[in-house]
Parts: sequence; structure tokens; C-alpha cells
Amino acid sequence: MLFIAGTKGVTSTHATGEFYCPHCESNRNYNHQMVHQKATIFFIPVVNLKLLGEYIECQECFNTYKIEVLDINTEENDDEFMQSMYFLGIKRVMTMMMLADGRIDDEEKATIKDIMHKLTKEELSDIELQEEIDFCTDDPSNMETYIKTLFPHLNEQGREMVYKAGYYISIADGDLDDREEKLLQKIAKILQLSSAHCKGIIAEIHGNEA
Repeated sequence: MLFIAGTKGVTSTHATGEFYCPHCESNRNYNHQMVHQKATIFFIPVVNLKLLGEYIECQECFNTYKIEVLDINTEENDDEFMQSMYFLGIKRVMTMMMLADGRIDDEEKATIKDIMHKLTKEELSDIELQEEIDFCTDDPSNMETYIKTLFPHLNEQGREMVYKAGYYISIADGDLDDREEKLLQKIAKILQLSSAHCKGIIAEIHGNEA
């Protein structure tokens, strides 16, 4: 008898509850999802081998967040809450920029991870990045909506950082595609950054690199 064994990633709901969703800007139900590597026999999962990752999924907008989002209290920790939204906004802008030209390059992924590490002092895992890629692929309009929500809470430095993050990804593969340039223009418009302001930001980036 032929015996077929292997492994596969399986996502399951570990817990449910209510939390404040940064995207919906209100309390929503969530699922605490856990992704385990399972041993399989005849392609049927039989036992957990290790935990690959976990995340919180809003049941209204289906955005996904790190577990720490459950600790955010918007009344007591407004600064922490806005910082979480800010980091997510930057990650979303960079992911959409990576997807703009229709291909995903290792250089772009590495740049996203590097920028997020510098901002948050935490490593962005491959699973977390893939989840963001999947989400942005399913709902491309979400980035624009999210930046519009974030905009009133950003000072000039914050708006510049969001634009810079997008620009860094657009040039990560060495080629600024027309679609990437159009997306940069859309981001600048939402952030109310003039053409001259954007040129100054780009000049600063290349000046620092030089």
C-alpha cells in the first residue's frame, strides 16, 4: 500500500472577540487566526508541527493586524493607536507600490522589510508581508481609503514619510514604471503634497544616497 505523508499550512480560528478596528474606526468583531504547519497523511492534516504565524482579522473589513492591536485603547493610548495606524498606512502604501507594475521583486520585498524594521524596530515576517500582499490584491482601493482616514492625523513630517516610503519601493527594482509614477501622484494628492514639495523630497532622497 502506498503511504503518502507530507506537511501543509492550515489556518484555524483560535478565539473571537471585539476590538477597535483601525480601518473601520469603530468596534468590530474579530477572529484570532493561527497558522500551523501540520503533518498530513494521504493529504489529510493530522497533527500540529509548529506555529507559523498568527493575526487578528476584522470580520467587517477583513483587514489583518498583529496581535498587539487588541491592546490598543483609543481613549487611554491615543498616541499608540495613531502610531499603529501610521505604520500600517506606510506598509499598505509600500505594498500597493510594489504591486503597481504587476510584478513582485525580491528587492522590493527586502526594502519593505528594511523600512518597517527601521520604523517599528520589529521584523516583518514573510507571512505578514504575504498577508498584506493578498489583502491589497483583493482590494486595491483600500490604500486610498486608508490614507484619507490617516491624513487628518499626520503632520508634515508624517505625510512626507508616507510619500518617501512609496517612492523608495518604486525605485527598489531600479525602474520607475509609469504605473508607479501615477500611484505616487495619487498618494501626493491625497496627502496634499504639491509637485514642488514632492520634487524636494525626491531630491533629498537621492542627495542622501549620494
